[in-house]
Amino acid sequence: MAEPDEPPFTVLVYDMARTGEPDGEHMVRGFETLDAATSYAIARVRASVEELRKPGIAAEALQKLWHIYGEDCSVLNANVRGSDLLDDFIATPATEAECNWRMLAPRLRRFRASLLISNEKNESVWAGGFFRSTYKLARDGLLERFRDDAIAAFKAKNIEPAEPTKLMVASYFELPDPPYPPPGVALRSWKVEVDFVCHDVKFGGDAAGVFAWPQEPTDWALRTMQFLLMADMMAMRGDGPDWANDCDILSVKVTETDAAADYPLD
Repeated sequence: MAEPDEPPFTVLVYDMARTGEPDGEHMVRGFETLDAATSYAIARVRASVEELRKPGIAAEALQKLWHIYGEDCSVLNANVRGSDLLDDFIATPATEAECNWRMLAPRLRRFRASLLISNEKNESVWAGGFFRSTYKLARDGLLERFRDDAIAAFKAKNIEPAEPTKLMVASYFELPDPPYPPPGVALRSWKVEVDFVCHDVKFGGDAAGVFAWPQEPTDWALRTMQFLLMADMMAMRGDGPDWANDCDILSVKVTETDAAADYPLD
């Protein structure tokens, strides 16, 4: 069931190779328009055709392979299905741009919420944290997102019933994105450490994170990383990420590392 604030269009993706299995289909939510959802569905089906195309393969053989190993997509609550154009896709090889469904997917945005979640007896626990979503969740969405965390917190405190029923939002912020490198470049991991102070809220701290970037980050890329780290810290305090604009940087250190990036780019 969709939330009140959820964008209206969702694409259902079918993996033919896993038909009947629990992970054989999944939904991609968050499309603002039917055109955006349709473009995504078409590009994803085209990509699955091209992944199976081999030099000299006959149309009939490619179609059989697609029905066994391909992906189909349909836009829910709309008369749109990518496989309706399957014959055209098989007859005309696609360009790389026509198959780039990842670029058409709704952007995963970054959020942080601090929530006081209660059971039916008004006994409460704190839950929340950083999460990613294609849209800003309303109360029901937040309760569902952090339901398991709240149950675990109830049980850790021996609170019964350990079933969340309502929440109070202490803070809820959208956070900045990491810098995105040019497509097709090899990425390395860089640990960025920043010491800073925000005089207006009388807070000084240090923050660190690992970012994916092709070479040692400088200039715009490094400034974006620094801002993100300070914004996350100010959001964790409850002041809000906008206070990062008023922070003064005391020192910055950049070190290459083998660690995985803390901020995924997809």
